[in-house]
Amino acid sequence: MKSLTFLVCVSALALTWDAQATEVGNGRDMGIGFSIGEPTGIVGKLFVGPENAIDVGLSFYRAYGRCDVNGKFDRCSGDSNLGINVDYLWQYNLLAGAARLDWHLGVGGRVWVWNNDANASNFALAARMPIGIDFMPPKPDFLEVFLEFTPVLYVAPGVGPDLEAALGVRFYF
Repeated sequence: MKSLTFLVCVSALALTWDAQATEVGNGRDMGIGFSIGEPTGIVGKLFVGPENAIDVGLSFYRAYGRCDVNGKFDRCSGDSNLGINVDYLWQYNLLAGAARLDWHLGVGGRVWVWNNDANASNFALAARMPIGIDFMPPKPDFLEVFLEFTPVLYVAPGVGPDLEAALGVRFYF
């Protein structure tokens, strides 16, 4: 909640600046950056339309996860070394001006491989539904800061729900 309050305050301040509007999604359609949280790694986003984007992530770490522990699908220590997710996003504007504040909703999936937990499966497959907020300041006009909450439904090695959250930044070119 503190992060959301911070983003709203920063966006209100940014809207009072005398500057050009952000170029994110308007001339600069491809961004790359990083996220911390669940998962932590490199993220990319490609705008394929004014309100649509493809979001990709390559994750190198997660603090915990769901896995098959001795035949039971449960929370395990995680320590996963590689995860790949791809999401299709619908992005909508909340505030526009010199700065922009958007929210997004998406659908996609993730594959985790190579888990360091000796008692756990080395593979996990999940469906994802990311919901987030994106802040694009006027200066620098190539920056996007995002906060995302993602309900997850694991479908392998067993079926079970989870909730993830990540904070990240992307640089557009």
